[in-house]
Amino acid sequence: MFKIDKEFKIHCSRGDAGTITLKIPYTDNNGYVKYLDGTTIYWYDSAKKVMYDGNYEKVEVSPDELEMALYQFQIGDEVKFNIYEKKGYDIEPIVSKTIQVQQTSDECMIPLYEADTTFGEIQNKPVTYWYDITLNDDLTIICYNEDGAQEFIQYPAKGGEE
Repeated sequence: MFKIDKEFKIHCSRGDAGTITLKIPYTDNNGYVKYLDGTTIYWYDSAKKVMYDGNYEKVEVSPDELEMALYQFQIGDEVKFNIYEKKGYDIEPIVSKTIQVQQTSDECMIPLYEADTTFGEIQNKPVTYWYDITLNDDLTIICYNEDGAQEFIQYPAKGGEE
């Protein structure tokens, strides 16, 4: 099993493979997400569910009618995915995977193979770890924030398999 829920928690059975599709929306200093309708710019406050035009005047437009503006990954960008022991951001990650972007795109795929998801002590219950994702070692995309840690939940492998 490998799935990512709407809170960005990753659920993975020990030793299973999966792919994280990373897309980075453009945001302003308020945390509003940039949307486009052709060349017209809009800003969406996802906390209040309010759309603004380019001058931050409230407008009645649904984000479903617009295209979200996404960061364009460039050739040579480095995306790093780290998994830490729970409450262990102050120590070395137990898994660290670096992806070198090979083509310009608005998404980056982070493949996790069996070797990437087979770590920690074998348990008969789910174990919660923390993870983060950084871009070019200077921009943390997904991490511990005001909502808490980003969780990687490892479930036991099928019986007798390791």
